[in-house]
Amino acid sequence: MTVSLILNDRPIPRSQVGALPNLPPSVAIVYPVEGAPWEVETVRTRSQRWFGKNRACYAVDLSDHRRSAKLTETPLTCQDGGHRFEAKIDVGFRVHDPVRLVRGNVQDALSVIYGCLTHRMRLYAAEFPITEALAAQTRMNGAFAQDMQLTEGITIYHCTIQLEPDAASREFIRRLRQAEREDALGLHSNKAAVGQAWHTESIKDIEHQARIAREEQERKVLAGVQLDFESLVREHLTKHPNDTQEAMGLLLRLEESRAGQVEIQEQRHVEMVKYLIDKGVVRDVDLPGVRNGVLGAGVAGVLSPSGQASAPGPAPAIGPGRHAAGAHGHLAGTQGGGAPSAIPQSRSAPVRTWGDAGAQPATPAAGAPATGLVPVYVVLDASAAAAGCATELANALRSLQTLLANSPDVAAAVRLSVLSYADTAEVLLPLTEVTWQTGIPDLRGGPGCRYAPVFRRLLDLVPLETERLKQQVARVLRPVVFFLAAGEAEDAPQWADVRAELMRHKYHPHLVACGIGEVRGHTVERLASRPELGVVALPGADLAQSAVQFSVLLQNTVLHLGRSALAGGMELRLDCPQGLTPVKNV
Repeated sequence: MTVSLILNDRPIPRSQVGALPNLPPSVAIVYPVEGAPWEVETVRTRSQRWFGKNRACYAVDLSDHRRSAKLTETPLTCQDGGHRFEAKIDVGFRVHDPVRLVRGNVQDALSVIYGCLTHRMRLYAAEFPITEALAAQTRMNGAFAQDMQLTEGITIYHCTIQLEPDAASREFIRRLRQAEREDALGLHSNKAAVGQAWHTESIKDIEHQARIAREEQERKVLAGVQLDFESLVREHLTKHPNDTQEAMGLLLRLEESRAGQVEIQEQRHVEMVKYLIDKGVVRDVDLPGVRNGVLGAGVAGVLSPSGQASAPGPAPAIGPGRHAAGAHGHLAGTQGGGAPSAIPQSRSAPVRTWGDAGAQPATPAAGAPATGLVPVYVVLDASAAAAGCATELANALRSLQTLLANSPDVAAAVRLSVLSYADTAEVLLPLTEVTWQTGIPDLRGGPGCRYAPVFRRLLDLVPLETERLKQQVARVLRPVVFFLAAGEAEDAPQWADVRAELMRHKYHPHLVACGIGEVRGHTVERLASRPELGVVALPGADLAQSAVQFSVLLQNTVLHLGRSALAGGMELRLDCPQGLTPVKNV
């Protein structure tokens, strides 16, 4: 849908204005004047001045207009660059300068209005995560609360925005909230289970200690009790006095059994003596001794024909040449005089660790794809000139981590390192493969602004780390350095010599330079390895917004680099977002 505020598409005589269809009550008549300022007649001044009914003119609608629209073709990317907002806009507008409107030949006011609003909305949307749609909406409505006069002669006097995540982002947030709820429930259940387990085990420990104490007490009591049949019967009667009759019956049967055993034993002894007399083994003169020895003291041995008791002989000793059969009979034999034969002990080779002399650590398996791997160095300005965009630069690193973590195939083809510089250079993140577990560093500002230290650090790092990567993977592509500068160097022209030394090395990197804030185009031209690899912020651009635009440039370029590395090549291409422009165009 279009809204044309110029009611006639070509000049018409003033007298024909009244014949225009759907003529609004508030109209401005614009008379083009060649070589002089254009003249304007409105309803309010019509009675004061008459310009002539036959003069050529344009009729411009001055009334208020309200329109509502839903943004569908213009994506509002959130902070992480991977999710988008949907927006509904309610806008009110009117013409404040009909001459500008006619001079610009604005045929569709909505395209001008929506183009202005969506440009600013994209910058605001990039500041918020996808889960903070309401905060982003509040930020936008606060920014658009005042009247906005456009250069085309149109005033936006009313603008309200309703913002929400798109369908894919809503599903992502739903699953994220569900995971958080499940995690909270799991944590609660775990705490309850742990508490119940401790409670159960504590009760078991108490019961176990009580049982041990009772058993110990029972052992002490039983230690003074004689454990024979009579004693046990007495203990039983102590605890169960009602069982006296049964206990006495048990004792009576015990005495009867003992008497019967004695009688049987004596009968056997008498029969044995009779047998000995009948066989002539014992003579009559020996009967008193036999009676005392056999019947009184019991038989201690077997009578020999000589009349003396013979004790059983000792067991034969095992000689030196003999071995008893046992569990270890198969481990040893005999040698010579019966000594066990020696058993050779097996020896295994010693295990070599990294601490052993001469031991070498095993080469870890390479995680990068065989097609190619590209080292990427991000160099950020931490001087006082970049203090106004420190938060945005830190967010740029987190957005880059989110991008790579969400694309593990691309992350496997990229190794990332982060450096910062002010008066000195510092390595914030050593060269590594980025995952969700990678710790993203914070920027620490410092005094001064010198380029030479960071180029010296790159001269030390790039060749060494490139050689190390070449020992691990089959194909290492030329490194790429993204150099963000917000302040002019204080050590010019010394830094140029260090940069030239780096670029003369056989592993010299591609150097992408981005200048924002105070940095001028000629500095970016000297930093970049090729003119087409230098970009600069538009004059007068907000420093924080320029840092956000650099974040978009960094993410898009690294993503394209990783994909080209997966394809087996290397294509370094810069797609400048709005607010940045190639330095060769300046």
